[in-house]
Amino acid sequence: MRDFLLWSGLALLSAGVSLWVWRRLGPVSFWYVLGFPVKAVMVYGTWRAVASGCGLAKRRRRWRWSVPGFPGWGAE
Repeated sequence: MRDFLLWSGLALLSAGVSLWVWRRLGPVSFWYVLGFPVKAVMVYGTWRAVASGCGLAKRRRRWRWSVPGFPGWGAE
């Protein structure tokens, strides 16, 4: 068990160092391959809470009480 923890810790350390070096030496490729997808998933995951907190998200009503095409007829 001790050998497994040693090797897994070494693997995590080397992965972290290699990601850090990649970010420093190739920031554009790092952003396209890893940075942007992670950021997009984070925004997608938190968008509903952020939008409702800011008042940007409103629940859609099932029935609209306006006549489309005629401005002023039941429009809010």
